[in-house]
Amino acid sequence: MVIVLATLLCCYLALQYRFDGLAVKKAGLVREVSALRGEVVLRELENRELSSLDRITQIAEQMGMGYAQVPHKVKQTGSK
Repeated sequence: MVIVLATLLCCYLALQYRFDGLAVKKAGLVREVSALRGEVVLRELENRELSSLDRITQIAEQMGMGYAQVPHKVKQTGSK
């Protein structure tokens, strides 16, 4: 009986350790994806591709920010 309980405890601890390792890897991947999305937005800003309201809305949704659409025209970068 003691051997069975010890085996179950070892299996539980092994699964818990594996789950913790996967959670850490997932957190690292989430940070990496977020950084890559930020780089994409910066590249779009550099190339002036992020000027349409639709694209800004898409980026805001991807970054987890709710973007409320307003009836104002988006000012173009570099214009006077």
